[in-house]
Amino acid sequence: MSGWLERWQRRQRELAEGADADLVQANRRRFRVAFGLIGLASVLGLLDARLHPSYVWHFVLRCAAGVSGLVGIVMANWARQQDALLSRPEPEGPPTIFKE
Repeated sequence: MSGWLERWQRRQRELAEGADADLVQANRRRFRVAFGLIGLASVLGLLDARLHPSYVWHFVLRCAAGVSGLVGIVMANWARQQDALLSRPEPEGPPTIFKE
């Protein structure tokens, strides 16, 4: 277990020093877009509930809110999985038979 902890700490140091900085930055942007879409879905849902629009606008607002929320949730899960992948330590090498 201590081997895993050491590898994890090493990976955290590498990330702090700027390793995979472009991937980390893209993943942060993905988180922002995902939560922006979820917020947009909430705003559209509130507008639909407060304004009581005609049937056509009601349908358009509901569909836009649903699609925005669904895409936001999918992107948030994608970003969460990418974050877990980026922060995961390197796997331990295979055991050696001979000591060097």
